[in-house]
Amino acid sequence: MTAVTATMVMTARAAGLALIVALAACGGHPAPAGGTAGSASGDAGSLDACTQSDDCALVEACCGCNAGGHQLAIRKDAVPRFEASRPARCGQTMCPQFISHDASCDAVASCNTMRGTCVVAPNLHHKP
Repeated sequence: MTAVTATMVMTARAAGLALIVALAACGGHPAPAGGTAGSASGDAGSLDACTQSDDCALVEACCGCNAGGHQLAIRKDAVPRFEASRPARCGQTMCPQFISHDASCDAVASCNTMRGTCVVAPNLHHKP
């Protein structure tokens, strides 16, 4: 094994370890790409299936925007079930005490009708 190859392998292992540590620190449950909270398949059993934007709502992840966290987009009728699962999902999560600058903290819930899933969308009416 050459020195360059050995360095690349060690870098990849370090990156993998960093990802595992980061996921563990965040409760170990990363949100799928696009800011959704359920499966991307759009099936009726998922937390994020939708047909129109009115079907969707923003909810706080384990740590909300006032505690260094972010928001997720899920179906409005799934909010009570999602909130009830908070102790199991977030029981081991410690939230930092600072206001988050995550883009989801100034966003709206919208339905990606092409995929049939709720997504976190930029707030186009924001005035800095």
